[in-house]
Amino acid sequence: MEFRTILKIQSVQIFSELQEILCVDCPSRSTVERWAVRFRSGNAVVIDLPRSGKPISATTSENIALIKSMVMEDKCIIVNQLEQSMGISSGAIRTIMTTELGYRSICGKWVPHKLSENQRLARLNIAKKLLKLVRTAILDT
Repeated sequence: MEFRTILKIQSVQIFSELQEILCVDCPSRSTVERWAVRFRSGNAVVIDLPRSGKPISATTSENIALIKSMVMEDKCIIVNQLEQSMGISSGAIRTIMTTELGYRSICGKWVPHKLSENQRLARLNIAKKLLKLVRTAILDT
């Protein structure tokens, strides 16, 4: 694209050529026009420059391990408690819990998203026992 801009080819024509070559993966027309303006002004940098702002530092392996151990101790721990004890944002904690550890909050408890076969069987047995208790309590009344 930079070469086509140096040859003084209009951005509309560059865009149509890119559409023919790239089809669906083609950048938008406004993006092509913006890049053409940059190239014409002599700014040919095509890599992302460093941005201002705080870098992402909450999802470290230490934080992930600490959160995992805290959840294993108390599966009913809430995000606010983790936020206060860890000193990182609730969004970062939710990202670690869901993306990094694969947990979901079900009925106020953090449980693994994918259960092993043994965990499924244990839950099934507990559910059957609870159902049996409820049925006997109903029959007794």
